[in-house]
Amino acid sequence: MKNSKRLIFLSALAMAAASPAWADEGKSWYTPKQAEDGHVLFNNHCAECHRPDLTGAMGPALKGATFLDRWGGQPVESLFQFEHEKMPANNPGSMPKDDVMAITAYILSKNGLKAGAAPLDEARAKALMLPK
Repeated sequence: MKNSKRLIFLSALAMAAASPAWADEGKSWYTPKQAEDGHVLFNNHCAECHRPDLTGAMGPALKGATFLDRWGGQPVESLFQFEHEKMPANNPGSMPKDDVMAITAYILSKNGLKAGAAPLDEARAKALMLPK
């Protein structure tokens, strides 16, 4: 019986290590609808350079370790401002803020951050820090 308890403990530990720690912090970052809208906008404006799966091509990966190495520890506002001012690369700053905010919500969703009742907006983007 001792070995089975140890196996259960080790399995739980491995599952916890495999999932992003910040995904279970209990805070929400955006609404599901906002991320869905962002998915459509991403596919229309960003996927060509960043790939539909966000793994990067001409543009960098927007999920996983590469993304967090660049943006981790910074407020979501930094990511949003970069996107709003510098993207899309072929027409920087041309997208409305609401569209960019929805794309940001989609990127957060693909990085395991939770949806909730409150939409991502500029005030929340200033307060929310991306995990390292």
